[in-house]
Amino acid sequence: MKDIKTTCECGRTHIKLHAAPRVRFRCHCTKCQAVYGAHYADALLFRRGQVRAEEPDSLKWIKTMRPSPLSRGVCRHCDQPMLGLLFGVFNIVPSDRLSDLALPPVSCDIYYGTRVRDLADNIPKHLGAVASYVGLTLPVMQVLALPGKRLPQN
Repeated sequence: MKDIKTTCECGRTHIKLHAAPRVRFRCHCTKCQAVYGAHYADALLFRRGQVRAEEPDSLKWIKTMRPSPLSRGVCRHCDQPMLGLLFGVFNIVPSDRLSDLALPPVSCDIYYGTRVRDLADNIPKHLGAVASYVGLTLPVMQVLALPGKRLPQN
């Protein structure tokens, strides 16, 4: 299996993927809006171990809320989000880091109650925290139950 490598804008933080993404979602929480500098975070969900930082010390780990199940790894040099750790079991990678890879369709929008603008699509929208975690249940189960898809060979 061929690994995929990606890097941050400044080129100092490198992430390696060992499996193709199966689940993609968009988070509209105010914390993601601040960290990503965008209306929402467009993110890919992986099992822990399917993604890793090549130089772990290049990441600065932050928690934007206490308590929070999510630790965000941002580049120490350019502050670009690169890797998240959710519940200690899942890795999250911003989808814009993988522009050369075919991405899965968006499964759902979470924390849609704090959106900056409406999205006119047929993707399920979940408003608050409880609804968002319930909405992510099926996508999370897919990541846990199914083996990682092989990455395309070049």
